[in-house]
Amino acid sequence: MSYSGRKLKYFVEDSDGWLRRNQQVAEQFVMAEDDRETKEMLSLLAPRAHFASFWGVVRGLPAAVALQAQEREHLRITWTSGLQPLTSRTFARNGYVHVLDRERMSFIPVLGPWLSSFFQRPVQELLVVREGRVVFRGMGYVWDIGKH
Repeated sequence: MSYSGRKLKYFVEDSDGWLRRNQQVAEQFVMAEDDRETKEMLSLLAPRAHFASFWGVVRGLPAAVALQAQEREHLRITWTSGLQPLTSRTFARNGYVHVLDRERMSFIPVLGPWLSSFFQRPVQELLVVREGRVVFRGMGYVWDIGKH
């Protein structure tokens, strides 16, 4: 008997029965992020966030708000895939990020966004959901071993 790798990647072991519930929570989190509803994201960031500037260091919720504002000002993320379950508690989605820099070509009228699209990098976001709550969010570049 033979198996197709493409078909097998959609089968995720759900031994504890949490896959469907956790997937709904992860999808709600992603939709809230895409709709700019920031309450849950800020609650995730607040306990560990710190933000440093010339004027000093801030921790907690004000730091989380500052980090999110910096991210929105300097990054544009386009998601190319929906959430894919890796385990019953871990979900991933893929996309592209490109850095917006005010001094560079992305702010040239008409041609700027098109020219800057050549400098996009693939990213992957991972979400870990436990007991109906997102407990970890990680985002990073997708590294290609053959190129780096």
